[in-house]
Amino acid sequence: MGKYFIHKFFNGIWIGMFLAVLLIAGCATQSGGKYPDQSMITKKLEQTINADNQKSPNVLVVLLDDVGYADLGAYGSEIDTPNIDRLAQNGLRYNNFHVTPTCSPTRAAVMTGRESHRVGMGLVSRFDLGPRFPAFRGRIDPAAATVARVLQNSGYGTYALGKWHLTPPSQLGPAGPFENWPLGKGFDRFYGFMPGSTDQFAPELIEDNKVVDRDYGKDYNLTRDLVDHAITMLRTHQSYAGSHAGTQGGDRPFFMYIGTPGMHAPHQAPQQYLDKYRGQYDEGWDVVRAQRFARQKEMGLIPQNAVLPENDERIQPWESLDSNQKKAYARLQEVYAGFLDQTDVELGRLFNELKTLGELDNTLIIVMSDNGGSQEGDINGSVNHSSHYAGLEESVSDILARLDDIGGPNSGPNYPIGWAQVSNTPFPYFKQDTYGGGINVPFIVHWPAELKAKNEVRTQYHHATDVMPTILELLDLELPDVFDGYEQLPVDGISMAYTFDNSDAKDRRTKQFYRMGHNRGIYHDGWTAVARHKSGDDYDDDKWSLYNLKEDFVEANDLSAQHPDKLKELKKIWKAEAEKVNADFMIDPKYPGFFGGLAIKAIKAMKGPKEKDYVFYSGTPRVDQKAAPKFIDRPYTINIPVVREKGDEEGVLFANGNHNSGLVIYIKDSKAVFEYNFCANVPSFGKLYKIESSIPVPTGKSEIQFEFEKTGKLAGIGKLFINGKEVGRVDMPKTIASRLSHEGLDIGRDGNTRITTSYSNSFPFTGQIEKVMIWVGTK
Repeated sequence: MGKYFIHKFFNGIWIGMFLAVLLIAGCATQSGGKYPDQSMITKKLEQTINADNQKSPNVLVVLLDDVGYADLGAYGSEIDTPNIDRLAQNGLRYNNFHVTPTCSPTRAAVMTGRESHRVGMGLVSRFDLGPRFPAFRGRIDPAAATVARVLQNSGYGTYALGKWHLTPPSQLGPAGPFENWPLGKGFDRFYGFMPGSTDQFAPELIEDNKVVDRDYGKDYNLTRDLVDHAITMLRTHQSYAGSHAGTQGGDRPFFMYIGTPGMHAPHQAPQQYLDKYRGQYDEGWDVVRAQRFARQKEMGLIPQNAVLPENDERIQPWESLDSNQKKAYARLQEVYAGFLDQTDVELGRLFNELKTLGELDNTLIIVMSDNGGSQEGDINGSVNHSSHYAGLEESVSDILARLDDIGGPNSGPNYPIGWAQVSNTPFPYFKQDTYGGGINVPFIVHWPAELKAKNEVRTQYHHATDVMPTILELLDLELPDVFDGYEQLPVDGISMAYTFDNSDAKDRRTKQFYRMGHNRGIYHDGWTAVARHKSGDDYDDDKWSLYNLKEDFVEANDLSAQHPDKLKELKKIWKAEAEKVNADFMIDPKYPGFFGGLAIKAIKAMKGPKEKDYVFYSGTPRVDQKAAPKFIDRPYTINIPVVREKGDEEGVLFANGNHNSGLVIYIKDSKAVFEYNFCANVPSFGKLYKIESSIPVPTGKSEIQFEFEKTGKLAGIGKLFINGKEVGRVDMPKTIASRLSHEGLDIGRDGNTRITTSYSNSFPFTGQIEKVMIWVGTK
């Protein structure tokens, strides 16, 4: 594999010149570093062609979202994923590859080659617990250079598309700062979305460092749009990337990273994919799980003597369900399958484009998932993406009432945990858990130019941190001790290249630490110990399970009672590994202790300060959901000075949310209106609170004001004012408990999807808005 490529420019006197310039550049700043000057970049670009005029390999990393071990056809699924399966047939599948139990930490590990707590991403990026807790900052430490930045510095064109989810809420506003946006982490171009999820039919998009402001047509689809942009980036790169060397385009290699929206909720897809799977899951999750398990044995992915482990006690046997439960649950899985099918079709277009451009053989392609299938749909699943954050669970009747909406543009579905169990076959439990169901995921490598083995399974134990070291070894690159002015953190990853041509190679990874919130796990020399924590219990009383993975690959036989000394040994190793990455202390809100108490205060701060003022001026781009004011369980006031010169101007003044939940203030038929969507499309508990002013809004200058007066936990009274006079009020006994919406804030329109059915489009205000002033807390 070492016949390529880029390291040749480090030879002789050049290495001294390069390191000297890099050190000088690095010393110039301690805040984000300083890139080498362009003449250095150009010289390095010229060295991406070796003496035989052969270009260094391209790299494409596809990171699927919440796709369980068994969801791809190549891992035993009945879902059609022929394009990804074709990569496995012409490459390698790993059956023993692991990630963190949730998305942001895995993405940080893939990007940096370091354990996620070490680089500040011990939790998802929406949690920034402050400098006292370096493992939980919601951002990648600048002392952990990303693989994109290293390849960019080595002459590669670097492109990111899709889900990012590596920026803390304080930096998600449209004015930045941008240091933790994709372009600040080594990518030349970015097209995608910043938070953990978005709508397939009306997403909140960013292009480079700019908010994409557009209205979506009825035929729009996000996954298709992302691949369209990926193809455009590739064609542009191939057309112009060679101009520096005076040759035709295409001699400069590229690194492309795609974080697909599938299969994170909301599960949505074009109608043709939904129709394709109608009736295919009527047999239920027990049958489908058993079928996938049998296929995995046939494929050599699991041992022939493996038995299906017991799973979450909340999952009922399919035959014990009534007909309504079966109908609702089957439909939610049909939508999941359709979404994954469409994701594969769109990725197939990208793979075909590589072939058309003549780059498929010379492109290292990695396809993997960020964690196992998700338990966030709870027992019944859901159709409203906000119901989970409202602290309520939709009933089967709620789901049946919207059966034909599921998967379409007016829904936000997630499947029930019974289907998540199927996704994670053969392992127990789910995303967020440190059991195999949360951390053992599909991993496929395809590289025709160099991989000799085809359609083979590799069994060595590996982890998300191993992706970056593997790429660097295959490209003959090394990470300097000092990069962009920062002394680099240790790399925890181990290159997987030794496994490519040797199926019997001895494992080089013998130890791996896991922690997700309250849950803990440790792997060491073929043994794993895992613990699920119940809030309110003492951590010392947590029940740990112990498995010998060499004899029990699927974690079916808990040996903790038979081998207490081995369990004690592994728990001690967990503690030592946790101390290395600043993740040894545990936080339970009921028993926090001193340091945990500080962290809990920081977590509460994620809801926003108890008192804060905001001002948004007219023309402000959409503000991301996580950077918007936090209206959760707080009194607040929204004041909007407007001008209606003719007296017939109308439209949305302020909107925060989407069709699942949110609040909006608008003028229609000269009346000021406030609406609060409390999961209004859920029949059993949804509410739409509405105030329509008792008097018209005057011509000329006026002030429209809404006040929420808190009367109890998550309850209050809403009051609407025009020029200081109360013109209506509404009792609001229930409001959203955790996240107001999965869509952000707009001034002067209701972009993307509508918060209410009272108007049919974005309903832009035709008058003038000076600004929107918001007070959270007592004014």
